Amino acid sequence: MAKISSGQMFILLILARIMHTMVFHSAEFSVGSFMLPTLLVTTLIEAALSLPVLILIDGGSDITGELSHGYKWLYILLRALYSLYFLYIATGTIKYIAEFMQDEFEGVINPIAVVLVLTVAASYCAHLGIEALARAGTVVFWIFIALFVSMAAVSEGTFNPSNLTPITGSDFPAILDYAVRDLSSSWWLPMLVVLDGHLNGSKDGARKAAGGYLVTKLVMLELLTLLLILVLGKFADILGYPLLALGAYARTVFVRSFNAVNMFVWCMNAVLVSGVYLFIATDGLKGKKRTAGEISVMLITAIAGIFAYRANLDFNDESAMVIKTAGILLLGVVLPTTLMIEKEVRKCVSLLR
Repeated sequence: MAKISSGQMFILLILARIMHTMVFHSAEFSVGSFMLPTLLVTTLIEAALSLPVLILIDGGSDITGELSHGYKWLYILLRALYSLYFLYIATGTIKYIAEFMQDEFEGVINPIAVVLVLTVAASYCAHLGIEALARAGTVVFWIFIALFVSMAAVSEGTFNPSNLTPITGSDFPAILDYAVRDLSSSWWLPMLVVLDGHLNGSKDGARKAAGGYLVTKLVMLELLTLLLILVLGKFADILGYPLLALGAYARTVFVRSFNAVNMFVWCMNAVLVSGVYLFIATDGLKGKKRTAGEISVMLITAIAGIFAYRANLDFNDESAMVIKTAGILLLGVVLPTTLMIEKEVRKCVSLLR
């Protein structure tokens, strides 16, 4: 089985979160100062929820394998749950990229063609395997960091400290809404569970990957949110994609607008992250079964993506947040916690004998 380092695992986890941030649309939420402390709280909650997964993986456990207790049908069922969940996440990612291209670059390319091209490209990346995805992810990550730093450094936007308004009791509904939205994007937890077998045997590898993810996510989103508030203020609520709006303020002698650069980086990341999701959907299959599984997953994702776009399905409404949060809690928290409790009970019973 192919192995990746804790650093490479961190890269895949953080790119998935960056992708979610890229397709964030301000019509779904209002940007404000209350986001800054809320991000800290939700990150601490994520850290607490991740403890069972990290303890098990660094203890050498194969979580899905041990949960199945040798029953093949149960193992297949568990794997199917993870596969379906990440097919759902992949479909939402591809649909939002197609929607983004339609909104911001209308007439450049047909959204259905975007869905098909992204699906085929992501499927090919998934076929190459987790090692290839991790190596490519490292390049994409540093390109994004360079883009983010460049936009901040050459931005012509004016920092307005008055946009940092005090947090009041009236902000509580927005705080709660944002906290739920942020936690419902924590699918890095089930990602860790299903990719545990691909993490090399370095000491505390899962904890290093998770720690790097949580710290980077917190710092990156706090800085991005601060930039949005100081530069855009309330205009962020009407400008569509806030991250893209920041790019419109960034200009150099050679690059008059960062929008096209943003589009290029977003599409690269969408292909890679979706490739990881589709790899998860077929992970564990071998030989002819894997080939058939990859073809089936590609077709399912393409059909689901086209349907989601045509039907204008909202992957950030209340129903979608329930599905995403339920998947995170079940696949990333409840199942690992159940296994951890079971192992501790067995250990106590063996000591009493």
